[in-house]
Amino acid sequence: MKRKKKMTIAIIMIGILLCFGGIYVFLLRFFFYNKHNLYAQRAMLDSLNKKYNQEFELLSTEFETKEKLTASAGYVHIWTFLLQDRQGRQFHAYVRLYGLVEKGDGNFHEPDYSSYIDDTYGQLCIEERLDSQFDLYQYRQEKGNRPEDARWEDYIFICSENNAAEIAELLTKIYFTEPEFGNGGCLKCLVKKEGGEPLFSYYWWDITRALQKQEKEITEQTVYAYLLQELGKSPF
Repeated sequence: MKRKKKMTIAIIMIGILLCFGGIYVFLLRFFFYNKHNLYAQRAMLDSLNKKYNQEFELLSTEFETKEKLTASAGYVHIWTFLLQDRQGRQFHAYVRLYGLVEKGDGNFHEPDYSSYIDDTYGQLCIEERLDSQFDLYQYRQEKGNRPEDARWEDYIFICSENNAAEIAELLTKIYFTEPEFGNGGCLKCLVKKEGGEPLFSYYWWDITRALQKQEKEITEQTVYAYLLQELGKSPF
């Protein structure tokens, strides 16, 4: 009788351990911020597939946590994914999330990851198409796993009194080239004044909606005119 009781207790203990083990694995793969978090991976792949109208092959995943280099306390949790497209071109995608805890932090919902995804594929595609006309690389912003240096913008241009027309022409080319490799809204560009103040933020959908609201036909001439007007709104 005692032996049977001991076996019953042992089975119950094993069941409890297995239950806790299952919960830990679940938290590790879906909740905690770590390399194995499937929410971050799924949100990243889903975002890229919709943005560029294709599926990408995931080659590797890296994860690290860094202390924020700002006055406010907290940490930056960073996933770095290496991917390649159907032509074998490799690029990186990043998911950066912030929290107050170095370890054991996390989100229970996959959509919570979607607003903090960035990638270098748009830079790769636009430079491949426009480098014969413009040296875009000189304006490219570094993205990645250094929060103190990484930027969300793909390109930053400095607008002076003499080059507004050149920048408007370049952004017009970007606007009409983006749909060749994506859904529009693939790139983010920032135009600054010479003093460093923001002047204009380029986003494909913002320009499209603005011209539609004005009931203007979307042509190279109307996009160029709109951009030139936006760049000339504030004094230099």
